[in-house]
Amino acid sequence: MSPRHLLPLIALLSMIGCSRNTAAPVTKTPDNSSPPVAIRLIGPDGKPGPVVQSPRVVKTDAEWEKQLGTEAYRVLRAKGTEAPFCGNLLDNHKQGVYFCAGCDLPLFSSGSKFHSGTGWPSFYQPYAKENIAEIRDSTHGMIRTEILCTRCGGHLGHVFNDGPAPTGLRYCLNSVSLIFRDEAEVKKTGSAAAR
Repeated sequence: MSPRHLLPLIALLSMIGCSRNTAAPVTKTPDNSSPPVAIRLIGPDGKPGPVVQSPRVVKTDAEWEKQLGTEAYRVLRAKGTEAPFCGNLLDNHKQGVYFCAGCDLPLFSSGSKFHSGTGWPSFYQPYAKENIAEIRDSTHGMIRTEILCTRCGGHLGHVFNDGPAPTGLRYCLNSVSLIFRDEAEVKKTGSAAAR
């Protein structure tokens, strides 16, 4: 379904307001026996570094909720969704990188952000493909592809096949799942990691 076909639904959802709750928290027990995951961190030049093995970030529900706060917990850990046009990163036009609010993994670069008209921050590709996991989502009477943070398993949003060139993809994200850092901060992060 293209963003154009979603506009009536988006308009209705935006009238509901920014605080709608679309999912109840799911109680999970941490599994500390999970194998490490392959990810890319920030390199010394601010670009994706080499693939490295990283332990999964695993916490109890109580630990996640304390770290994230109610709204971010509802989205990242209970697979909720922000109402459209309400996220604080939708109209962010600064240059930098968007990190996972759960584990600080770099997920998307401002260079791949575009205006989709859907009401959620949208990107045509991830910062590094290794940092995003995809699973089939058949909830709400639809078949979609859910996107998760590879390292902590946090729910980020969904990816659709109606994005711009060069990928034709639209990674549709919840602002509350992300933390933005500008280019200067990103380069400092890369320099510190290289030491």
